[in-house]
Amino acid sequence: MTNRPRGFSLLELMVTLAVAAILLVIAVPSFRDLMRRSQVSSASNELLASLAYARTEAITRGQLVSMCPSANGAPTCAGGNAFESGWIVYTYPAGAASANVAYASSAILLRATMARSGVSIRAKSNTVITFGQQGQLKPSTPLTFVTCYRSGGSTDAGTSTTKVPGTQLDVNGSGSVITKSLSDGASCTPS
Repeated sequence: MTNRPRGFSLLELMVTLAVAAILLVIAVPSFRDLMRRSQVSSASNELLASLAYARTEAITRGQLVSMCPSANGAPTCAGGNAFESGWIVYTYPAGAASANVAYASSAILLRATMARSGVSIRAKSNTVITFGQQGQLKPSTPLTFVTCYRSGGSTDAGTSTTKVPGTQLDVNGSGSVITKSLSDGASCTPS
C-alpha cells in the first residue's frame, strides 16, 4: 500500500478560486439589478394596494376616503407630490368631510405606510386623493403615479433603465388603475 497525500494541490485550489471569481463577476451585477427591480415593484404594488384599499373602504363605508403623502406614516399630510416618504389613508366621521381635505384630528386613520428607501414615488398632482361613495375619484380628474429606482441618499426623481424599469400607475376618474412599465430613459416625473 502506498501512502498517497490527501487534500487539494495548490493548482486545484487556484483553478477553483478562479472559477468562483468569474462566477461572482457575472452574478453580482445581475443580482443587484434584481434587488433594485424588486424594490421598485414592491413600492409600486404597495401604492396600488393602498389605492385599492381606499377605494374599497369608500364603497364599503359609503363615505369619502382620502389618501395623502405623509412623513414616514405620521398622521398628517405632508403636502407635495412625493410619496416615497410614506402615505396615509383616512376618512372622516359620516357627514363631517368634503373631498380633498387634508388629515385633521377628527379624521379616522385607516392605514399608514412607512417610507420606502431606494425608490422615488411621485404623483402628477399635489392634491389630496379622495374616493367617493361609489369608488370614483373626487374630483374625477385622472391621476398618475411614477415609481423609479434611485440611489441611496439621493432625493431626485430616480431613473428608469432597461435593467431596472420604472412603473407608472394611471388612476382614471372611475377609480380603476392601469399599471405599465416605463421605457429606458423615460422621465420619472409624471407629466
